[in-house]
Amino acid sequence: MKPNLETTLKALDLFGKLDLEKKVEIIKPKVKRNETLDLIIEKYKEGLEKFGLYDEGKLKIKIPEGEYCGYYIAKSSAPSKISSDNITEFSLLLEEHENKNYFGVFTGWYLNALINRSKDKDFKIFTNYLSKTIHYIGYKNRKNIVVNGNAGWGVGGGMKDGKITVSGNAGDEVGFFMENGKITINGNVGNSVGYNMKDGEITINGNTGRRVGWDMKDGKIHLNGDYKSLGDFILGGNIYHKGKLIVENGKRL
Repeated sequence: MKPNLETTLKALDLFGKLDLEKKVEIIKPKVKRNETLDLIIEKYKEGLEKFGLYDEGKLKIKIPEGEYCGYYIAKSSAPSKISSDNITEFSLLLEEHENKNYFGVFTGWYLNALINRSKDKDFKIFTNYLSKTIHYIGYKNRKNIVVNGNAGWGVGGGMKDGKITVSGNAGDEVGFFMENGKITINGNVGNSVGYNMKDGEITINGNTGRRVGWDMKDGKIHLNGDYKSLGDFILGGNIYHKGKLIVENGKRL
């Protein structure tokens, strides 16, 4: 009997909770390909190629002011109205593309485009079997996203609303230019958490790097592990360290 998606997700949830020595006990289930997944992958490859050509100066595209080129190309490539289940299944197939140039950056933009254009609200992305990290997960997010595994730079950048939870670690600039919503990282993160954050709430349950709250305008940051330094020019908002208020309305206490 072939496992359905629900069985697959339960197995991979457990996979993400096991320590490194025990991860070999669970083999990532195979995803059965279908027309929708084939379309998602075909458009992903097309977008990845366009992004590479653009970066190399071989493709001329006018990028709207204030838009990231990668996300703009991803939006123009990604099919709309893709279901949450199909996006989860696509994330389980990403291991096949890890050797591609620009994998970490463009894959994040493409996942965001799929999620933002979907009618569904709740999404689960699996990264715990990848050797490379995916950056900018949750860009301009308004949905509820769970990342089972690690994430790269810029989780929740420009986030508008909704929730993002990462079970593992994340890179620099979690919540940069965040406008609202909630981000929770259960592992460690890099530098500049909440950079230019305008509102919303960020919780880091592991350790945090330097420049926490740099250029932060408003919102809340909860640091439940250790941190290296606060940022310069904290203009507003509150920062808590292990439950203790250390920055109130932009002023260090």
